[in-house]
Amino acid sequence: MAIVSSRSDAARRSLATRGPFRTYGALSAVDHPPAETGRLPCEWVTRYRADAAGPGVVFCVRSYATPIAWVRRDGQVVVPDEGYSVTTSRHQNLCRAWLS
Repeated sequence: MAIVSSRSDAARRSLATRGPFRTYGALSAVDHPPAETGRLPCEWVTRYRADAAGPGVVFCVRSYATPIAWVRRDGQVVVPDEGYSVTTSRHQNLCRAWLS
């Protein structure tokens, strides 16, 4: 798994191509749905788990341990409209820009 800076073009390319990576900080992405849901609110945990069960989650971006965006097998990108820290908000904006 590539280790990149969250402010680098490599992170943006990894998001755009949906390639797994981790950063030197809190941002990471994997090609499967992690079981841990961190600080994701209950209604989004339900949605995340339902998406993981079917149609399936093929790419998941996490800030700290919280899924902040995921891509379903059918191509739909989900970025929960939830507020977190300044850092996580920046991560969410990267997801909105590069996963769509």
